[in-house]
Amino acid sequence: MTYIFKMKQIRSEKGISQKEMAEKLDTTQQLVSQYETCLVEPTIKRLIEIAQILDVSLDELVEFEKIHEDYSKELEDLKK
Repeated sequence: MTYIFKMKQIRSEKGISQKEMAEKLDTTQQLVSQYETCLVEPTIKRLIEIAQILDVSLDELVEFEKIHEDYSKELEDLKK
């Protein structure tokens, strides 16, 4: 699945370090880095935890509109 995961951007804007984020998630800084670079996809449960820690909605954390736009364009191209 292709989507834009904005954890790093939001975390940085809120002044939270990767180390602090890792502590709040009870995990390692390396895993936080892997989430942010999309090497590892967080589970839905983890996404909810991240959103709660960053005090944002899931929609703000994960940009699903991009997926909708991409698929809409693909469907339009198929109709041609």
